[in-house]
Amino acid sequence: MPTKPIPVRFEREILSLLKEGARRTPHKKQELIRITLRRYLGQVIEAEAEKPSARITNVEPWPRGVLEKAYKKVGKEWDDLEEQATKAQGKPDFND
Repeated sequence: MPTKPIPVRFEREILSLLKEGARRTPHKKQELIRITLRRYLGQVIEAEAEKPSARITNVEPWPRGVLEKAYKKVGKEWDDLEEQATKAQGKPDFND
């Protein structure tokens, strides 16, 4: 199996654990790292992966009836606003 070296920096606590592991087991530090990654990397990935949530916020959605009334009201106001804005524009002047 081809291998590829990857530089990794370890904290002092991890280095001391590896040193202790190399002393107590028949494995070298590198082999302890490989064994640990093989056994536990999948579990760590699953635990650390972001779980997609169905909701973006913690605000409760409006009930359907209230939502429909709000959209109807905004729709009427928006139509009036567009009509007034169109009247207020005047005629286009291409000499600007």
